[in-house]
Amino acid sequence: MPLQPWKKLSSRDIVRDRWVRLRADRVELAPGCIADPYYILEEPAWVHVLALDADQRLLLVRQYRYGAGAFLWELPGGNADAGEDPFVTARRELREETGAVAPTWRHLGRWFANPARQNNRFEAFLATDTRIVAAPAPDATEALETRWFTLAETDALVASGEFGNVMHVGAYYRARHLLSTPDALPPPLPVPSDKPLA
Repeated sequence: MPLQPWKKLSSRDIVRDRWVRLRADRVELAPGCIADPYYILEEPAWVHVLALDADQRLLLVRQYRYGAGAFLWELPGGNADAGEDPFVTARRELREETGAVAPTWRHLGRWFANPARQNNRFEAFLATDTRIVAAPAPDATEALETRWFTLAETDALVASGEFGNVMHVGAYYRARHLLSTPDALPPPLPVPSDKPLA
């Protein structure tokens, strides 16, 4: 029997607020095979930046992650606002969380965060020749530490679990691969010259 998409028969909200929507769906997996409830978590797109300076150091942020119960190093980034271009999100989040800007940007990819249970995507951008030009201005709910790491130091953070968000790690190694094969690098994105986030 060929693979078929599941059919949503009904849906009800369990939680719906400005941060997430958790719904309980009744779905038909195959004729006569029903899953009820099947939970789906809806969230905004997550956009993150691999920001390298002229010396090929990576700019990371460290913050407490309540779900993990740990302080972790991560890529700067955050949620895309409704209708916001992810490239705008990337530039805004890098500037807010680190005070940094970059002249050259490339889109590394767009992937599902957790396709079994979530509907949102994770997008990553590569920013090169990044420099810090201002003090960070994070959201009121964020307490961040920023630091530059060599690629060898970043590899060690991955090995120790201190750089432990698997989506960030995957994007990091995607960037490492592309940087080692420059012909495979995506083309630079046009950066608007009339915007202060450039």
